[in-house]
Amino acid sequence: MPVPPNVFTMLGKEGPAADSEQVTLWRDHHLSHTHAVLWTVILVATVGDILLTMTGLTVGLQEGNVVVSTMLAEFGLAGLWLVKFGAMLWLVAGWRLLPERNATVFLALFAMVTLAVVAYNSVTILQYRGIITAAAGI
Repeated sequence: MPVPPNVFTMLGKEGPAADSEQVTLWRDHHLSHTHAVLWTVILVATVGDILLTMTGLTVGLQEGNVVVSTMLAEFGLAGLWLVKFGAMLWLVAGWRLLPERNATVFLALFAMVTLAVVAYNSVTILQYRGIITAAAGI
């Protein structure tokens, strides 16, 4: 079934010819395989980040992000959810408005940062609980 020509008229998007991968339409916007994988990584890592943050707070650790810390102080766990929701809105807006290649870089950078935060939080909690020890002399 051919795609109507007006489907890919979104600002900054070059259309399906710009992406040689198979695309899926999503509300007049195409979702390449690469973007689908990046979105999956981002969503799974964000859930991990939220769970690890809640776990760290439960065991007595302090939040290291100033924005999240302030929101937690003001609104409790709802503040954490507000920050994460805001970040997702910002991410969706950037993905929808950027040209295809820039959107890929944008998603990839967000995914890498979120995965790094998840790794750091995991190690911090495991060290705090005494399950692993910090490497000395590095």
